[in-house]
Amino acid sequence: MFENLELIGTGFAVVMSVLASIWASCALIGRAFTRAEKPAEPAKAEPAPPSASVTSRVPPHHLAAICAAVADAFGPGYVVTRVAAPSHKVTDWPIEGRKDTFQGRRVRRDWGPTRPTLGGQTPDILRGQNQ
Repeated sequence: MFENLELIGTGFAVVMSVLASIWASCALIGRAFTRAEKPAEPAKAEPAPPSASVTSRVPPHHLAAICAAVADAFGPGYVVTRVAAPSHKVTDWPIEGRKDTFQGRRVRRDWGPTRPTLGGQTPDILRGQNQ
């Protein structure tokens, strides 16, 4: 049993040393990239105000909510210049999926009794609760 412990301990030490060397090499490479000279940021140009055609299709309260969400998510300094929904056509397969889902939830009264009671008698569900 002790010879197995020696083998297990040696294997554990080798694995841990390899993992530590991989971690150290990744840390050195990461440090090289973080110390690299960062490119200068170009001067920010003032964005153009949104055109009347874009804002005419978006209700003002929606535009205010979108601007508030952008300001909250990204902080000050961002300006919403264009708001548009992606144009797409709804295909038939989502509608068919919805139909199948709703049809699966309806009560099928023409199936007859679905489970027997404890006494072995199957209730007649077509007549309702009062029999």
